[in-house]
Amino acid sequence: MDRLNILIVEDDVLTANDIQRTLEKAGHQVTAVARSFNEAVLAVKRQIPDVVLLDIVLLGSQDGIAVAREILLYKQLPIVVLTASTEEKTYQRVKDTFIPAGYITKPFNPLDLKRSVDLAWQNFRLEILSGAASTLQDSVFLPVEKGFEKIIKSDVKYIATQKGTHCVNIFEIYKKEPRLIQLSMGHLEQYFSLPNFYRLSRSLLVNLNYIERIEGGQIKIQDEKNLLTIPEAGRPELMRRLTVIRNPRK
Repeated sequence: MDRLNILIVEDDVLTANDIQRTLEKAGHQVTAVARSFNEAVLAVKRQIPDVVLLDIVLLGSQDGIAVAREILLYKQLPIVVLTASTEEKTYQRVKDTFIPAGYITKPFNPLDLKRSVDLAWQNFRLEILSGAASTLQDSVFLPVEKGFEKIIKSDVKYIATQKGTHCVNIFEIYKKEPRLIQLSMGHLEQYFSLPNFYRLSRSLLVNLNYIERIEGGQIKIQDEKNLLTIPEAGRPELMRRLTVIRNPRK
């Protein structure tokens, strides 16, 4: 694992201390702890970090989204959002402003935080080395044992939470057995976004391109024997995304 320089942008002192201890225990160095827009921008200009950990709510009139906008105008960096807000409008504001390298809700799990930082840096570094981000739009590197393995997102048929654990099984085309990844569904979902992927339920994320049939509240995935149940609440949105054409009423 690379030793990274990380900027923490967090207005709560106790939370900032917890984050710093977690990162330093993982072998990283914290370049600064900023509590406001001005402190964050100055910290980046003093020492450019490898990764930025960013809270949304900060001291002063300008929030973390304004900080991200200003930082990215100065330097392209991977920014991992770490926020207590679970409101959809906050998430949409973030997405409308920039694409975060990660999105974690508080209270955070130390392991998820460490892995989010590692993944953010690995994917950002690979984009730089490739010379073009477009070559990596369909791939992601996920933690497997002591390293990271490349997964082609368009090859993923669906992702299912392993019952009773914080792990997921990733089912890929042309592979007989699923790949077990020690990440939670909530954390992993951000890397498998629309238009192809749809969160069917809390435990199921499906690639719409591999749905072959819909019948009786269930879907058939290509090359899979088991049918997946469609939750009643998610059925209308799924039908809309699949562009299901019904018989006209007589």
